[in-house]
Amino acid sequence: MPLSVHLEQRTLVLSGDGERRLAIPLDQGGRHRIVAPDAATVAEIVAALETCPGVGVLPATGGLLGAMTVAENFALALRYGTDPQDDDAGEWQHALQLAFRLCGLPEERIQSIGRERPMSLERSERWLIGFVRNLLRPPELLVLDRVFGGLSRRQAEAIITLEAVYHDFHPFRPTLFVDIDAHELPSVPDCMNRLELEVSACPC
Repeated sequence: MPLSVHLEQRTLVLSGDGERRLAIPLDQGGRHRIVAPDAATVAEIVAALETCPGVGVLPATGGLLGAMTVAENFALALRYGTDPQDDDAGEWQHALQLAFRLCGLPEERIQSIGRERPMSLERSERWLIGFVRNLLRPPELLVLDRVFGGLSRRQAEAIITLEAVYHDFHPFRPTLFVDIDAHELPSVPDCMNRLELEVSACPC
């Protein structure tokens, strides 16, 4: 039986086979993890999570719009829902540059990356841009979708370090890692809940 996802007051609940499998309070922060047996199961879980209000998904590709420049992607995300006549461009651009610096992007790269299109960037930079977007506009629950796939140990450690920056900025916003089971899957430090799925738990 597939997992279902729903909200119970301020808690996101994943259920399967008629029982709760994972409960994530949306106002207590912390790290949570789901480890699934295959990509199809992960895709099904992420699709269910995306239907819940307040859930933001950060895929390994960064989730950017390829037809827009990096600067246009940020302008769309950071000014969405605001009054078009409010002249706050300088404010969000300052916050954006600060966030990039905190995430380790060199100053010269910060100055040039805004003009580029996501499709021309390496995967690590695309993910970093998507991460910074969520850092500046945090969802109630940030889902990290298969972020470790194909990465070296050093690259995976860099992801974990950046995710810690997210918690420094937003201590009451939880994150959920959704990963495919693999021998080299890195551990998530201070993980509050871990749900291991078998093939039979979420058939495709």
